[in-house]
Amino acid sequence: MDEVNTLAFTFRLMWAVIVAVVTRVFRRLFRGSVVPGWRWSTELTVVAMRAFIMEAATHPDPQARSRLEAGLDPPLPKRLRSLVRIERRPVGGRPAEWHVCDLPPGADGAVTLLYLHGGGYLAGNPATHRRFVATLAWELAATAVVPDYRLAPAHRFPAAVDDAVAAYRELVAGGADPSSIVIGGDSAGGGLAAATLLRLRDEGDPLPAGALLFSPYVDLEHSGASIVANQATDYLPLGVIRPNFEYIGAHDPRHPYASPLYGDFHGIPPLLIFGGEREMIVDDARRLATRARAADVATTLHLGRDMPHVWPAVLPTEPETVRALAACRLFVSHVTADRRSRSA
Repeated sequence: MDEVNTLAFTFRLMWAVIVAVVTRVFRRLFRGSVVPGWRWSTELTVVAMRAFIMEAATHPDPQARSRLEAGLDPPLPKRLRSLVRIERRPVGGRPAEWHVCDLPPGADGAVTLLYLHGGGYLAGNPATHRRFVATLAWELAATAVVPDYRLAPAHRFPAAVDDAVAAYRELVAGGADPSSIVIGGDSAGGGLAAATLLRLRDEGDPLPAGALLFSPYVDLEHSGASIVANQATDYLPLGVIRPNFEYIGAHDPRHPYASPLYGDFHGIPPLLIFGGEREMIVDDARRLATRARAADVATTLHLGRDMPHVWPAVLPTEPETVRALAACRLFVSHVTADRRSRSA
């Protein structure tokens, strides 16, 4: 029965995407692009993803998307298949994917990227983010570890934070030097990465060298004005104005481990924050950068011109993505070298 339901759900998703894409093609032909300068591929990707996410979010069976995602096993991009190996072994008590690179001569290979996937704390897993993480691992000459942390509503806050902290601690206990660890994440995973930094600092753990935060979802109260202003140019579910109670339950939406925007960032390592100018939660990225800088954290905010949510993962051929990956390389090289020199 589950297989029949999954097939029916897949058909609904495909049909919703087809209808949305065809509709947008005609709209663009007669009225132009929603965002001047958007390529066809950019606009249709945003439309297709919005239709997919909205259909999944409104499906009467809340577990249908989880069953579909559980069966995903996407291949790596062709250029990476002979360069990155995917190994499956647990970390911090949770299943995980490890992206192990066959590095070119001269690369030290000492960097470990603990990557936390997005999905609003309700969806996603290592497989849904495999292609992007493999690209990051190769670009950074790193071993990337992607834990399959617990999701709501079955596992509400602070389950995801507990799992991320446990994964980090196991990496350190297993011999990874904190000065060579970078924590990263996109969307909810970016917020989770920031929350993990706050908790590790609060509990006295050695901190990683820095963090890469792609379109971080750090305000579960949803107070940013861009949520409304950028509804037409992003693919996040429309109308997500109320707080994310599915994850936080009865907890305060401003708890810093749930919404790091409201945390104290003193003592946190350097941050590289990405936001898309056309995404609904770009105000999260902007406000987080402001708050971190006020706490004397070395913070770089990279805004992708006219880009939607987590554009480096969903628009791999965009020039803005090339620039973002270059920024990641420089940042990771700098923060790890700086920490090693100060630890010597």
